[in-house]
Parts: sequence; C-alpha cells; structure tokens
Amino acid sequence: MINDVIKFDRKLFYNKFVWIFIFFISTPAFAFPIDLTKDWKLVSGKNLNVSIEDVSWKEIRSLPIPEDSISFSEDIYTLTLLKTFEVSVNDFQKLNLDGLSIHFPFLTNVYEVYFNGEKIGSRGIVLNGKIIKNGFKRHVILPIPENKVQIGKNEIRLILSSNAGEELNVYASFDSAPLVVDLQSRNVLILSERSRWMLAFLYLFVGFYHFLLYFKRPQEKYNLFFGLFSTFFSVYIYLRSNVVYELDLDPLLQMKLEYMVIFNITSLFLLFLDAFFRCKVSFVSKLYQTFTLALTLLIPFSNRSVCLFLLQIWQFSIFIFIIYSFFIMYKTLVQKDPDAIRMVFGFLVLMISGVADLIGSMGLINGLENYGILKYGFFVFEVGMVFILANRFLRAHKEAEELNLDLDRKVKERTRQLENTLDQVRELKIQQDGDYFLTSLILDPLNRNQVENDFIIMEGLSRQKKRFQFKQWKKEIGGDIIIADEICLKNREYLVFVNGDAMGKSIQGASGALVLGVVFRSFIARTKTVSSYHSKPPELWLKECFLELQNIFESFDGSMLASVVLGLVDLESGILFFLNAEHPPTVLYRNGVATFIESKLELRKIGITGLESKMKVKTFLLEKGDTIIVGSDGRDDIFLGVDQDGIPLINEDECQFLRRVEESGGDLELLVQGLESYGELTDDLSIVKLTYLKEPVRLESVANLASFPFPDEIYLKCLQDENWENTIYHLENLKSKMSEEFLPPVFKKELAKVYYKVGKYEEALFLFEELISEFPEDIEVIFNASLIYKKLKRYYESIELGERVLLREPDFLNNIVNLAESYILIYERKKGLVLLEKIESLDSEHLYSQKIRMQLEQLELYKNP
Repeated sequence: MINDVIKFDRKLFYNKFVWIFIFFISTPAFAFPIDLTKDWKLVSGKNLNVSIEDVSWKEIRSLPIPEDSISFSEDIYTLTLLKTFEVSVNDFQKLNLDGLSIHFPFLTNVYEVYFNGEKIGSRGIVLNGKIIKNGFKRHVILPIPENKVQIGKNEIRLILSSNAGEELNVYASFDSAPLVVDLQSRNVLILSERSRWMLAFLYLFVGFYHFLLYFKRPQEKYNLFFGLFSTFFSVYIYLRSNVVYELDLDPLLQMKLEYMVIFNITSLFLLFLDAFFRCKVSFVSKLYQTFTLALTLLIPFSNRSVCLFLLQIWQFSIFIFIIYSFFIMYKTLVQKDPDAIRMVFGFLVLMISGVADLIGSMGLINGLENYGILKYGFFVFEVGMVFILANRFLRAHKEAEELNLDLDRKVKERTRQLENTLDQVRELKIQQDGDYFLTSLILDPLNRNQVENDFIIMEGLSRQKKRFQFKQWKKEIGGDIIIADEICLKNREYLVFVNGDAMGKSIQGASGALVLGVVFRSFIARTKTVSSYHSKPPELWLKECFLELQNIFESFDGSMLASVVLGLVDLESGILFFLNAEHPPTVLYRNGVATFIESKLELRKIGITGLESKMKVKTFLLEKGDTIIVGSDGRDDIFLGVDQDGIPLINEDECQFLRRVEESGGDLELLVQGLESYGELTDDLSIVKLTYLKEPVRLESVANLASFPFPDEIYLKCLQDENWENTIYHLENLKSKMSEEFLPPVFKKELAKVYYKVGKYEEALFLFEELISEFPEDIEVIFNASLIYKKLKRYYESIELGERVLLREPDFLNNIVNLAESYILIYERKKGLVLLEKIESLDSEHLYSQKIRMQLEQLELYKNP
C-alpha cells in the first residue's frame, strides 16, 4: 500500500512543469523596482532641452559622480544629469493600482528633478549666482505624475548646484536604500523608522535613568558620563532620521547640529570608561575631550566644506579613540575586574559596529557603506550595562541580607563595647573632674581680694570657660587669675593687684595661674615681713616682682606663658604704677567716656626670655571718680557667627570693649552682659575694676603765696641773669615770711634747684626728698636728687633713684649717663658696660660716652693689674 502512495506519476509531473514554465516566461523583463544607479549622462550647466543624442553629454557608468567629471570654474557650479529607462506594458498596467516614484538616497546640494520634461521636485534656492538656501537632503522620494509615465522610454533630468569646494553629487545608495524607480507604496517603506525610534527612545530613557543615579550618588561620576553619552546618542539618531526634516531647518544648520553632537559622543564614552573602571579621568581622556570640544566650537563658524573637513579629522581621530578604549578594557581585564568581564562582549560589538559604520562612511573599502548598524551595536552594549547594574544591585542586596542576618549579634556586641567604653569614659571623667576640683580648691585661696580702705573701691570678676561638676559641687577652672592686696612701701600705702591669663585651657591654664598666684602671693608676704622689701620704691618693687615671676616661668622652657598687668596704686597721691606684659590695653573710664591709657606693647608674655632690658614702668595720674578697668583677652575673643562660606567670624575690633564699658556705665555685671549680647565668649574672662575716690594733690607749676603768685618777676629776672646770690637772698627772704610746714611745693622745688646750683647740696637734698615723698610722679625731682646723692658720694641712694627714673623713662639720656657713672664708682663694671651700650645706641656721639668707656677701662685695670 505504501508503494502505491509513493509511485511516480509521469503525466502529473509533466503538467505541473509546463504551468511553472508558462508562469516564469509571462513575468515581464522590466519589473519594478528599476535600478537607476548606472548609465547616466552628464553635462555642465542647466540643460533641459539638449537632446539625448547631443555629443556634449558625458557618459557615467555608475553613481556617485566621479571627481574628474566635475571642475569648478566659478563660485557656483551647476550640472545636469540624464537617465532613461523603459516601462513595459505590464508595468504600466500596475500603475492603475499604485503610483510610481523615484527614490534618491542623497542629493547635494540644490537640486531640481524633471520627469519627461515636467518638474516633479526641487529643494534649495539659487539667486543671482549665489546659493541663498541649501537643499541637500537624505532619502528624497518624488512621486511621478501618472499622466507623465510613458510605455517605453522615459527620461529623468537631475540638475544639481553647489558652491565651489563643496560636495556636488548624487549617491547611489544610503542606509542600504538604492537609487530606484519603484511603486510608491514600496518607496514609502524606506521612510519607515520604527526600530530607529524605539532605540532612540530607549537610549534617551537610559540616559535619564543614569542622570537620576548620578543625582542620588554624585560621587559615582560614571553615571553622569554614561547618561550624557546615551542622551547624545539618542539625539544623534533623531538628527539622522527623516522626521527631523519636519522642523524645516536649514540643511546646513541641521548638519552642524548633527556634527556637534557626534563629535562629543566618543569623548563622553572615554570619560565613562575612565570613571567606571579607574574612578578618575586620565590625561588622555581629558586631552581627547579638549580636542572634540575644539572641533565642536569651530563648527558654528564654518561653511559646509570646512564642516566636512572637520568631520574627516574627527573620523581619523576615532582610530586613536578605539585604541585607547581597548587599552582601558585590556588593563581592567588583566586585573580581573568582574564588571569588565561582563562588559567585554557588548564592548566588542559596539566597537566592531562603530568601525564598520566609520569605514563605510569614509569610503575606505569599495562597496561598503554606512549601514547604520552602530545603533544596534549600542543596544547590545546597553544590555550588557543592564546586567552589570543588576549584578551590582544583587551584590549589594546580598551584602545587605548578610548584614541583616548578622545585625542583631553585631548590634549587641557593639552595644556591649560601647557600654564598656562609656563606663571607662565615665571613670576617667570622674577622675578628671576630681583633679579639676582639687586644683580649683588650691586656686581659690589665691584668687582673693584683700583690700579695705577709703581711697579705692576694688572689684573683680572671673568667668572660666571650663565648667564642671564633681559630686554635689559645681565649679569652674581656667587660666585667668585676679589677686589684690595692700602693702606699704617707703612708709606709703599702696594697693597692689595682678590680672593674669596663663596659656592653655582648663588644667594647663589653671596650672599656670596656680604658679603665678603662688609666686605673687609669696612676694607680697615677703614684702610685708622683710624690711629690705618694703623699703623699696614702687618702680623697683614692680621690677623685682616681675623678674621673680619671669625667672620661674622661664624654667618651663616656653611650655607655660602668661600675660599680666601688674600694678601699684599710691593711695594718697592716686598714682598708678603698672607693667603690661602682652595683656589687652588698660582702660580708663572718666566722665562717661572710655579710652585706652596705653598706646603700644612694651613687654612680651612672662616666660619669654630677654624681657629685662625692655622693661618700662608706666604711670598714670588718677583723678577723683576715675575708674581703671583691666581685663584678659576673653573680653575680645568673641564668636560673632559664621559667614556665607561657613567660616567662623571672631571679633577683631578691640575698641568694641570701650563701647561695652560706656554702655554699662562701668558696672561689671552690666559689662559682662553687654559682652555676651555682642557675641559668644570663647575664652576665660577676668576683669579688674579700680575706682579712685580721693581728691589727689598735684605738684603745680604756679603757687599763690601770701599776697602774690610764685614764681614772681624778681625770681624770674634773677634766673635769667644767673645771679645766684640775689636769687638765694630773694627766696630765703620769701621763706622767712612763711611757715616751714606750709611752704608751697613749687616753692620748695625752685628753692632746691637754686640750692643745687650754688652747691648747697644738703639743703637741696632735704627739700627734694620731701618732694619725692609727697609727689613721686615728678621725674625731674627724682633725677635731681640722684645727682645730689652722687655729689655727696652716697652712690647707692643715687643708683636707687636713677633706676627709678630708668624704669619710667628708659630713653632719658642724662639719667643713663649719671647711673652709669654711679655704677662705675661702686665698681659695678658689667652694669656700667650695659648702660654704656644703651647710651651709644641712643646717641653714638654723646660727649660722655668716651669718658665712661675710659673709666670702665681704668676699672678693668684696677681689678686686673
């Protein structure tokens, strides 16, 4: 039965073969589409009426037009191309169901198309020998009027115009679509771009997605570069599509936009590879990016021929781009980067498709054109990127799951560690606060004011930055200290005070304050009990106290410094003697106005070596109601906020403290409130306030005697004539008329000076000593007394007074000379030599400098014969 089924039927086979043969021979020879890529004729100029038989026509075997067929002799070159083809009867009959059209793959530049003598299409405008509107376009499909199609031979004439140096051509194929005459329904399919638009939308979506990833994690810059790369590629696909012609842009502008986009695609891809695998942009990528940006910036200012030249430069640079891209991939593959392994297939597809399109567009291989496969190669690369991102997400998710599984144990373990650490910190904190508390207990007895008198009201306020609580006690500790007491020097009562600010915070500052307080209290105690101390004048007392502090602090080798104001106030006369060692300037508050009583810095902080030679005791005469305010640098170190860049703003205006003093009226509590309202205190703050209540007695230059003022005319005339006998007679005559107890100070001073002139040293000295006791502010009196002591060979008393003057007026040359001579007379050569150097530094040609040098040399010979 099976054999019957498969038995060969010769008659049936013969009949089928005959019908198949008849079908094939009935198919027409010129069936659509008709290929128009070969056998064209060409002639220069616009020729619509020249017969096809004319000898001026030049044969072209195939398109595109050979370069040797075009010769530009003018700014604009125009040529006419001619092509004939035949339409059979059967083809003509098909046109009843569908129209006929011509597809030109690409025309450059301005064109006109005629079919059998009738114009069926044009683009671009030529006016007065110039192209005023470009016309080049891709995929030009021109419908042919049905009534113009002839059975048999049909003629197409194409007129092209272009600027000199620019491309003038008609492409045989573009995007794999040839130059043909075909049915309208089939030619329209060439414009179908569904796959192109799907890919463009996909790439745009991927680009925006990577932008979102970048904004979420700005440190991952590769997302930014890949987003730009994908977005630019999507825009490039749009500019290469036929839909772009709906914008009706100038073709040259459209071409420039296309080039500006594509030039940057390659540089963005390099930036992406660097950022993705190396986490930084290499020098080569930056250089290539600069190159593409330069090309991009040149495009808007170039004509079509220059743009094409720039395109060729960029196309050749692609080979460098490809080599470096492969280098990056090779390096990462050698390092066995898992992401590189996952990306390598998509990368190779992208590179191969890109190279194929590049070679086709450059025409390096005959028969190979730009098929536009790069957009599909990029799709494969995008799929690879999706897998890489998915793998990263899964990897992160897996790590998160592992962490979650072990989180409870880790949290408990970490909590236990933190509790142990916290317990240790608490124990250390308790020990530290205990140390702070014990230190504060030691500081408290030192930081006291023991002032009780009717001449001065002394107030002190201290707020340390470091505050703490130890058990039930709340205390504060820092480097600021205030000490005040009363002492007696040379039978005169003085208020002594110090306001110190030791270097460092909390315990370090407190240590410095402790040393300062102990040494200062010890010096005060010796002053009250040892006669050699309380017999010193105020200037020398300040000097020795300061030097004792300096010697102690120097032993710490610069690790402990302190700024201080060390002062004495003569309760009777209201004279303030003080030293300022890099402390903020002292303030005088008088009649509602606050001013500084110091103009420059004389001494550096205690603990810095070499301060003795620069020491100067300053003086200030207080009036009734005057207030002296001394404060540490906490009054100026005030935090004011932050600026726009987040930089802290610290007060730099020291005069703001004067304004706060005036606003508070000198009240300490209101003063501190004013500082806190101005800004935040950032350092320890201590303030000393001294208010003088007594009306002081000053040494006047003029005095009213019983019936006339002094100095009188007789005395002044005697002085002018240097008639010392008459001067003495006149003054002693006036003295006899007055009581010894009520001699005016100015009279005593003038009488003592005249006694000194005439050599009555004992009488002069008696009067000068009285004046020094009553008016210690008068340097002239002290100096004159020093001179008299030297005359009387009482050298030690002369030196004491000379040292007082030296401390108050370090540059008083006559006093330095007198002091140097006095030291030489008691054989103190070293001190005399120091004073000689000071004399020469002030006046290198001083008359006495040579004399003193000779005396020092004689003293050296005396000691070392």
